[in-house]
Amino acid sequence: MDMSIRFPNLQIYFGYVGRSVSVFGFEITIYGLLIAAGMFLGLIYVLHQAKVQNENQNLYLEMMIPAMLGGLIGARAFYVLFNWNLFSGQTAAEICDIRNGGMSLYGGILGGALLAALYCRIRKVSFQRMADTASIGLLITQIIGIWGNFFNRESFGGYTDSLFAMQIPLDVVRPGQITDAIEEHLVTVGDVSYIQVHPLFLYESLWCLLLFLVLLFYTRRKTYQGEVFLRYLAGVSLGGVGIEWLRTDALKIPGTDFPAFLPVCAFLFIVCGVSATVRRVLWKKREAARRRRREERYAAEEKATLNYNDIQGYENVAGEFWNTENAAEDKENVEEASGSEKSREELPDNTGADSGDGEENQPVDGENSQEHNQPSEENKEAEETCEEIPENGGDTGEDTKDCPPDTENHVVETEEETAPVPPDRENAKEAEPDGGEEPEPGKMPEDQPAARRDDESNTV
Repeated sequence: MDMSIRFPNLQIYFGYVGRSVSVFGFEITIYGLLIAAGMFLGLIYVLHQAKVQNENQNLYLEMMIPAMLGGLIGARAFYVLFNWNLFSGQTAAEICDIRNGGMSLYGGILGGALLAALYCRIRKVSFQRMADTASIGLLITQIIGIWGNFFNRESFGGYTDSLFAMQIPLDVVRPGQITDAIEEHLVTVGDVSYIQVHPLFLYESLWCLLLFLVLLFYTRRKTYQGEVFLRYLAGVSLGGVGIEWLRTDALKIPGTDFPAFLPVCAFLFIVCGVSATVRRVLWKKREAARRRRREERYAAEEKATLNYNDIQGYENVAGEFWNTENAAEDKENVEEASGSEKSREELPDNTGADSGDGEENQPVDGENSQEHNQPSEENKEAEETCEEIPENGGDTGEDTKDCPPDTENHVVETEEETAPVPPDRENAKEAEPDGGEEPEPGKMPEDQPAARRDDESNTV
């Protein structure tokens, strides 16, 4: 028996492609090994995603047991149901024997999903959330496991001369899979006759790989629980429409030649695809409405507690207002300091002491202080007489008139270190008689003019 497989248009030739391997005397089909490898990789992905999403990994491991059991039962049941003419006279043991093939993919998906949903209901966990993660793991199993059809030489399409055309020896193919179109286009190479058909396993594997990438995109951007699972069902069903249309060994509706799963796949694609899209659109609208209500409620709360417009206006001019206030305060402080200095400079030098007792004569009110600052005519004459005394007035023997205590001269004496005394003032001081008695505190000299005494009494 020839076990070769050829891809003439790709110039690829496999001389021997076996269906099984022997391990310690046990025959294990390559189809089964690929399914096991795909399930193992899919399980690793599921557990990794559960860890990333902070979910319980044990729940996924527990769910895999009923899901696998339901998948096996569903896949075999669907195959037997749609091929009952092949199993009508066999026993129950022969019907359940799956070593010679006879599995339906869509029956396996349906049976696995039903038992997984039942498990989630019993454990009271979200089936939709777990199905989103498990569906991608199942897709990985399909990408790898579907290559088992390559080793079994089954699930191929009709005749084609396309780039991916595959040639299989005629004697290794079941007679029920050969159509009239295939038989008319037999290819003979040497002594071996080949059928040239569509490699549907390759098409389905590439389609599942594309769907895997799309679902990875939706996994990070899903809007509700169960969206990825719905899109998985829609994608697998869409690919199934094309696969079922091309397959020559497709399950038929009893009594007809119409593929049984073609309308099923079309129905699932429409229902799941439309449902996933509509739910996504509705979720976005609800989320936009919730966001708008939250913003309105927040704005109402802010308006009830604070005047938003005033706050906004204050924020716009806060810096300028603060700088202006500081500048005004600084300017006022500078003006006050300069005014106090100027007032101290303008104070008269004779605001102080009486020559008799050294006490300060401060004005009691505005009138007395003004009268004190404006001396009378008699005082002016006395001051002029004292100024006219010559330098040697004391030696001439002339009678000199006693001068009243001069506050200006007194101030000059106290400031001798800072201001020079004019010569005439020194002569006047020398001309003053010595030995005069100082008046008592509160008394004025008897020879002082009466007006001067009145002024001094008023000042006191």
